Amino acid sequence: MSLPSIPLPERLEKALVSWQQLESENIYFAPVRHHSPACAYGTLSLIEQINPDYVLIEGPDSFNGLIAGLLHQDTQPPVAIMAQTEIKAESLNGESDSVTRSAYFPFCEYSPEWQALKQGLLHKAQLQFIDLPWAAQVNIDETDESQSQSLQKERYLAHSLFIAQLAKKSGCRDHDELWEQLFELRTLEQLTDWSTLFKDSFIWCGLARLDYEPEVLESEGSTQREAHMQAHIQTIKAQQPNAKIVVVTGGFHTLALIEGLSECVSAKFSLTTTAQKQFVKQQKTAENDNAWLIRYSDDKLDALNGYASGMPSPAFYQKVWETLLQQRQDHKNGEVRPTQAYRNELGVAYLAKVATILREKQFDAAPGFLSVKLAAEQSIRLAAFRGHAGTGRYDLLDGLQSAFIKGSLDESQDELWHEIKTCFSGFRLGQIPKGTTTPPLVAQTYEMAKAFRFKLDDTLSKISRLDVYRNKQHRLRSRFLHLLAFLDIHFAKHLSGPNFMSGNQMDVLFEEWQYAWTPNVEGELIALSEKGTQLKGIALNRLFEMEKSLEQQGVSRSSQSAVTLLMQAALIGLHQRIPALFSLLDNYIQQDAKFESLVACGHKLVHLWRGRQFFDIEENFAIEVRLDTLLQQVFYCFEQITQGDEQQQEMHFNALLSCRELITFMPEINKAHDYSNDFYHQLSRCEGKLNHVPLLKGAVDALRYLGAKTDENTLVNEIQKAFSAGSDPEIAIGYFIGVMRAAPELILRIPLLIELLNDLLSEWDERRFIQVLPDLRFAFSQLTPKQNAQMSQYVAQNLSIEAQDLTLHQTEFNEKQMLQALQLEQRLQNQLTELGLQSWFTHTSEAK
Repeated sequence: MSLPSIPLPERLEKALVSWQQLESENIYFAPVRHHSPACAYGTLSLIEQINPDYVLIEGPDSFNGLIAGLLHQDTQPPVAIMAQTEIKAESLNGESDSVTRSAYFPFCEYSPEWQALKQGLLHKAQLQFIDLPWAAQVNIDETDESQSQSLQKERYLAHSLFIAQLAKKSGCRDHDELWEQLFELRTLEQLTDWSTLFKDSFIWCGLARLDYEPEVLESEGSTQREAHMQAHIQTIKAQQPNAKIVVVTGGFHTLALIEGLSECVSAKFSLTTTAQKQFVKQQKTAENDNAWLIRYSDDKLDALNGYASGMPSPAFYQKVWETLLQQRQDHKNGEVRPTQAYRNELGVAYLAKVATILREKQFDAAPGFLSVKLAAEQSIRLAAFRGHAGTGRYDLLDGLQSAFIKGSLDESQDELWHEIKTCFSGFRLGQIPKGTTTPPLVAQTYEMAKAFRFKLDDTLSKISRLDVYRNKQHRLRSRFLHLLAFLDIHFAKHLSGPNFMSGNQMDVLFEEWQYAWTPNVEGELIALSEKGTQLKGIALNRLFEMEKSLEQQGVSRSSQSAVTLLMQAALIGLHQRIPALFSLLDNYIQQDAKFESLVACGHKLVHLWRGRQFFDIEENFAIEVRLDTLLQQVFYCFEQITQGDEQQQEMHFNALLSCRELITFMPEINKAHDYSNDFYHQLSRCEGKLNHVPLLKGAVDALRYLGAKTDENTLVNEIQKAFSAGSDPEIAIGYFIGVMRAAPELILRIPLLIELLNDLLSEWDERRFIQVLPDLRFAFSQLTPKQNAQMSQYVAQNLSIEAQDLTLHQTEFNEKQMLQALQLEQRLQNQLTELGLQSWFTHTSEAK
């Protein structure tokens, strides 16, 4: 089925007649699909033949100041214009806040818009973007809150019921395959026939547009945008009636433009007073737009990666475009070969390229020469069978899957197939000329990253391994990466290595980061540019805001938050703030009255002390002295664990164990004072005050016993009290769990714990046992495998059973054995059926 064979609705038939009328008025339409090589070649041919005075392009008219940068000789696609504007948004507290909304307008070499600009310049046409400014579009359509979006959305085409049905009837998997079959696989001669090409693309898009009600189109802004584009065209035609104009827009908008302009012919395209006022009003919104030319990338351009418009597999279609230009040049030189020959040569070369990349990446299933040959033959035969003029994208992917992939894609070869699609997607970064209107912060950050020897030429993820303890230059690189992360610039991701904030992997010598310079990074830097022109300056201001926020907390000031702020400053290299932050920390330690916050602060101070070389903290800051001051405050607030209710006991329990752990670090840091004596003294002061919080009482009794501050008889007496007749079972279980979580080894040292627990459990019904089972399982999970084995032996002796009867045996068997078992079961089932015993066997099984 082809588009010309489809019966057209009356509205489209009428629009085609109006199209001819408008061409007689020197208005030529190029209804395109964004990033389509076919449409790009058609646009090139149209401008070359018409030699227009104006080339008008869908795109915010606030972008017109960037056309010179786009056309600069040093600009190499893929590039994009990034637009930003501020809108008012209501915050959670009902106040009105300012929110930044961003959007991208990408160009690749085979974008029709890019070719319109390049060919228009070549033919000395005036070039203009004619769409609504981004600020005006945001105010109309606020569906994608705070999300960066594409200004070339094609969601209506992708979701069109007409296109879906046409794809189904044509035997195509989706609208992309149908588009390729109907448009991209035309011969060079057919693509040169721009009139037929664009009539067909108009029908494709027009039929899709008819799926949507006018109310939908107005609510999302299409109607307003089309009115603005029409006003641009009318303004030019009213002033220069004989001007030849080429209008390059997404095909979805062409129907509305044709219908609107055809009604203005008799009025010589003059705008009504109302339309003129609206046009001027909308143009003024451009004052609220900020726009920059930035580098873009193939992977960001790929429709398969979630991009809102355009063709999938940009790296492949870039080669398609280059092949079209080569064929065009050969024709000019008198060398005439069929399009099929060029496409088949491209297909074979691309398959060989994919195979080479797979081998370089050392895939186990990387194809050899015979697989490449087989894939090429399969692709060429598929293309011929499908009636294509040479191999297309789907022909090649189907040939690849047939020859390269063995087995199910859902299993081990999924990674291989993903890499194949990556080869089609690509990872090139475009280039923009130096001095282009780009915020200084972007250029500064790029130069800093380059100076630190990060590889920025493509968007492939790379690994950087930094020797942060022994190499000062590597520490500086680490601070640069931490600085970007602090500012929410997603250039690099920390994979492994010392994490001083959490205290993890402190003894690991190397940091590992995964990084990639992508358009998203540049976009995030542009968004950050409104805060300043220097990374450290912006970070410093953010740190000031965080300090101010802490100071406004009043009585709830947190020493933990203060030390976190200090460590963050050191981590990102803001050492000029360290003295002030140490002073802030000193004040907060004195004012903090929360036991758990002080203990957490102590742990972070230990991390800071252990990482003082990493942070380049000078000795005169005396972290040891501050730890001593903090611990005195901790002991002063220690009795808080006795004051909480049952709901707070878990928080106090964790803080207690964390305090005990903190004390164990102190002999290494400060040998002049025995902090363990102070800790056990505080535990003694809690005696008799924890009866209402059994979890903490069990923990305190266990810790005092382990610290040799009470003897075994005292601990046994406390255990017997907790489990005595008439005591609350919940209290007993809470006490037992406190002992187990604080000192699990005691269950083996004092068997009475198990005996009393067993006696208690024997008195419970099933409902109560199941109710407490999760807590018991958590308590016993504290035991090591060896301790588990010892306890099972003790329980077995106590119950007069064999220890192995308490062991859970799990038989492991391989896939072959499982298949043999299934086959045996099937044979047994067949024999039972043959003997007429199936119903008897089923009845017997159910009875058991």
